[in-house]
Amino acid sequence: MKLLTESPLEVQVEELAALPMTITEIAMFTGQDADELRAIINTQPMHSLAKAYNRGKIRTTIKTRFDNLHYALHGSPEAMRDVKEYLSDQIIDENA
Repeated sequence: MKLLTESPLEVQVEELAALPMTITEIAMFTGQDADELRAIINTQPMHSLAKAYNRGKIRTTIKTRFDNLHYALHGSPEAMRDVKEYLSDQIIDENA
């Protein structure tokens, strides 16, 4: 963790969001005000901290979906259900 504490704030936020830690936990670790960080993330999507937070979240989403697809292809009914939901969400989003 020493390396993370010496990283730029955006890197810290991205890495912690990928764990996935809450905004409150990220703020505590980085020494930021949780309400201010939350406001940036929720209202300023082009802010470097909001982008970093969302990149971290999406990295975990990608890993989770990759794992679920792997398990579905190997016969897991729960994973198959999740993958079908992902595909359905994808189609809905394409037509939004």
